[in-house]
Amino acid sequence: MLRQGTIEELKSTISEGRGVARTNLYYVFLPSIDGSSTYSKGLLCSSVTLPSKQLTTVERTIGVDQQNVVHGYVTPNVNMTFRVLNDQDVREYFYNWQSKALRQYSTEEGRFEANYPDNYTGNIQIFQLEKGVSFPVFDAQKDLGVFRKPLGAINVGIDINAATNFESNFRWILNRAYPVSVTNETLSDNGQNEISEITVEFAYLNWNSEKLDPKNGSKEAIAKLAGIFSANI
Repeated sequence: MLRQGTIEELKSTISEGRGVARTNLYYVFLPSIDGSSTYSKGLLCSSVTLPSKQLTTVERTIGVDQQNVVHGYVTPNVNMTFRVLNDQDVREYFYNWQSKALRQYSTEEGRFEANYPDNYTGNIQIFQLEKGVSFPVFDAQKDLGVFRKPLGAINVGIDINAATNFESNFRWILNRAYPVSVTNETLSDNGQNEISEITVEFAYLNWNSEKLDPKNGSKEAIAKLAGIFSANI
């Protein structure tokens, strides 16, 4: 017999699941371009859409009955938004990545050469983090030591311990990904001292995910992926 659950049962369920997952606790690992570090670029990611899978169907008719049956799937592109600092490093990173796919080999107009995917694709990893010991990475009133000085009133709620020690409870991997587009940004004097941001759309071959347990070897599990983290394009 079905019955309405109690508040205590709900609290027990949440406790057994180590609390509810928060959308602002995440970290993104990007592949290295020509050996450059991508750690800080992951910190500047202000939003990310998670990969998904949509089943494609075809209509099948048997007698008078019609039914849609699955025959394949598609994976929509993933969008990420990044805050831009005055050094414009994050913007140049994606411009350089795109130039790996379409290389200009002459200063003359239209002199471009398309590269092989092996030379411009890389794995992107998105980590969901637990709240626990999380605290803001950027805070106008605090200096966490990593950056040597505060970076202004930017609050990014990710777990710095998880980001630096490779701890997480879940991860998604975009295999053979590349930035298919960098969205145009509008500069305007009508804004209220807004932060400059760019949105990057990533295409990829496929994706997979894995559940990690922060209390039972998640460091070791992620450490095995060091080759992916340090992959150079």
